[in-house]
Amino acid sequence: MPTSSGDMASTAVSSIAILGDDSHEAKVAAESIGAAHFPFQNLTTENLKPVRVANLDVVILPVTMLSVKSSHQDLMNKKIIAVGPYDDASAEAVLQYMQVDSLFAWVDSYATEDFQHHVMAALDQAREVKQATESLAMFFEHNQTLQRLSEELEQRIEQRRTELNDSTWRLQQSQRKSEVMHRALNAVHISQSIPEIERQLLQILSPQNATSSEAPQIDWVRITFSSQSRLDAAPMDKRAGTVYSVATDDNGHIHFGRSPDRPFRSDDRGFLNPIAEAVTLAVTRLRSLERMEQIKHEWEETFNAITHPVAVLDENLRLVRGNRALLKGRAPEQVVGRPCFEAVFGRSSACIGCPVMADFTSGRFRQRRRSNLGGAQTIGGTVARTAQFRIDDQLKAQTSEVSSRPLNIDSAASGLGERGDDAILVHLYRDATTTVQFEKRIVESSKMAELGTIGSSIAHQLNNPIGGMLSHIQLLLMDLVTLNFEGKAELEVELREMENGTRRCAEIVRDLLGFSRRADEDEAHEHDLIEIVRQAMKITELQTRSKGIRFKLDLEPSNLEEAPIQGRFNLLAQAVRAILLTLMSGSLRDFLINLKIVKSSGELTVIIGPVPTSSHDRSDHLDLTVARQILLEHGGRLELETASNQFEMGKEQLVQRAILSLPLTKVLGP
Repeated sequence: MPTSSGDMASTAVSSIAILGDDSHEAKVAAESIGAAHFPFQNLTTENLKPVRVANLDVVILPVTMLSVKSSHQDLMNKKIIAVGPYDDASAEAVLQYMQVDSLFAWVDSYATEDFQHHVMAALDQAREVKQATESLAMFFEHNQTLQRLSEELEQRIEQRRTELNDSTWRLQQSQRKSEVMHRALNAVHISQSIPEIERQLLQILSPQNATSSEAPQIDWVRITFSSQSRLDAAPMDKRAGTVYSVATDDNGHIHFGRSPDRPFRSDDRGFLNPIAEAVTLAVTRLRSLERMEQIKHEWEETFNAITHPVAVLDENLRLVRGNRALLKGRAPEQVVGRPCFEAVFGRSSACIGCPVMADFTSGRFRQRRRSNLGGAQTIGGTVARTAQFRIDDQLKAQTSEVSSRPLNIDSAASGLGERGDDAILVHLYRDATTTVQFEKRIVESSKMAELGTIGSSIAHQLNNPIGGMLSHIQLLLMDLVTLNFEGKAELEVELREMENGTRRCAEIVRDLLGFSRRADEDEAHEHDLIEIVRQAMKITELQTRSKGIRFKLDLEPSNLEEAPIQGRFNLLAQAVRAILLTLMSGSLRDFLINLKIVKSSGELTVIIGPVPTSSHDRSDHLDLTVARQILLEHGGRLELETASNQFEMGKEQLVQRAILSLPLTKVLGP
């Protein structure tokens, strides 16, 4: 579609030029299409200078000027439109020109309708070519830039790859060093002795197990203390050439050595310093463990050396630790964790009368523990330290004295327990059976001494009235002989009964005086064993008559009139009485106990029993011990028999028969 001259003038200023035509038509055409008009016909370099040839896209020339244009290189490659008549001369000129350069269009005049169309088409095509050229130039420029950037990127990638490979190699080296360091530190940590530390380090750092890039290769390792640290005075190894020493605690050193041709570098020393620090800590730990083991061993030996059972109890009154006397040959796992009454006494329930168990059951036990101050328990503002009480075992006839001491310590830190509980009580058990029996015997002896004193006083007080009564009765009997009255016979019988009763009272008083005599006032003399046994029987019957228990004495041979022995009358009577009381169980009623005195060559034997016993009865071993000691002092012996076997002192057995043996005329030493 043709473009108006106004539109053309607005879009194509200075990109279209009409050259070499000064005609009016050319001037009008230039104005109509907005082209530059240069009328000079002689195109030279000088007259083309005002023209910005580089900015021209379309050049309009008369046909006659085509030959002139071809001689100017600045006009080459421009869109050329020729204007001239269609005649032979013009055709000849056009053909010649086209041999040199291409011609965009040929119009016969400026006024033709196709003129503007060709101009605009040439302008569009020129611009397209220009844009394509510029795009192609830009493409080549960008391509060169991309190629340059690609080369730079490849160089950087290669440089980065090289750096990464170096970093990877260094990281691998560092990891291998770290692994060797970790193995070395772990070996130092788990070692249980100094020689083991040396052996483990040498094994890890030896050339056979570590390369030079992984760790310093070591030929020998020594850990020394005090004067041994002077290598010059005392070489540590015959291979010692290059040595690196690091001081440890307690005036000690750790020495790393290798051949003289391999000196220690700074990185080697940097690698070995942390190992030396770990060795310092390990040596301190080993010495502390050794000291703790020694203290633990000493404590355990001291703990087990206690002859009385000792129990360490936790807050639930369960056994945490017990000494050898408490275990009694049992394995610790058989008793640890069991309640105290089960572990110590073998009971299935709590001990009767135990104050600690009473506090635990009522909840006061935990309150005591929470209010503990300075190792002592506070209850109601008072300090409760060691508590002592007694536990009676009715089945075993034993009495245990218990000392309970609060002990608030951490068992994990002290090594007392393996359960990790707080050991808060220490119980010390003592067998107080003999003590209780002695206490009872002392009380009984005190009572008997008091009774003897009272009996002696009463006997002395009764002797006079009894003697007076007996004298008056005998005087009445003497006066009765001279009298004669009705009822005399009956009165005489009654007076005789009164005389016999009074004599019996006098005999009882005499027996009381003889029994209450103090032992230190009774000297060793010759006595009749028959009289001693009868005296003991009489005194014992005073206690057993209410139970219907009587005694019968037989002699062998039957005509035995005297059984002489040397000794203290009262002590021997006491020994016989103690044996008689021992044989009489608590359940014995209405029974006759036989005693027999047998005389043989140089010895007198008293056989007492047998006496029936019950499983609910028990024997008073303290009385038997005292009786045995008295007989030994008189040169005799005591044999006791049970229903099954020979009696053994200290065991819970029921005595059924006792045999006392005393020598004839045995004189006691001073």
